[in-house]
Amino acid sequence: MNSPLAANNNENALDPELRMKWLRLAEACLSLGFPIFLVEGFRSTRRQEFLYTKGRTAPGRIVTNARGGQSLHETGRALDFAFRTRDGEDPWDEKHPWATVGHMAVALGLLWGGDWSKAKVDKPHLQLPPLTV
Repeated sequence: MNSPLAANNNENALDPELRMKWLRLAEACLSLGFPIFLVEGFRSTRRQEFLYTKGRTAPGRIVTNARGGQSLHETGRALDFAFRTRDGEDPWDEKHPWATVGHMAVALGLLWGGDWSKAKVDKPHLQLPPLTV
């Protein structure tokens, strides 16, 4: 059994709209020769708070600015992705076409963390726009 603090890369746990857009994006990227994969989608509030402590009260670098209860990951409306690589290559390397994938995601109606202010840039992050009432 997986730890409740482990990353959830099950695309079926995503919001249905995000899942559909993610699958279209992943298929388009594959056809262009730069396959991507889902690193993490839905996360529990407990995991979100665990990640928030990294670089603050727990060892490591800061990985999120959202506390538990503040992230769209907790509703399945956000995801993080990386590039599928050959053995030994870094899936997070800046040489990967982050902007190309980000702009493709925006064309599908997603928001891309690479478009955020310099203080918050999060290239692996995609999310649905906020719900409007």
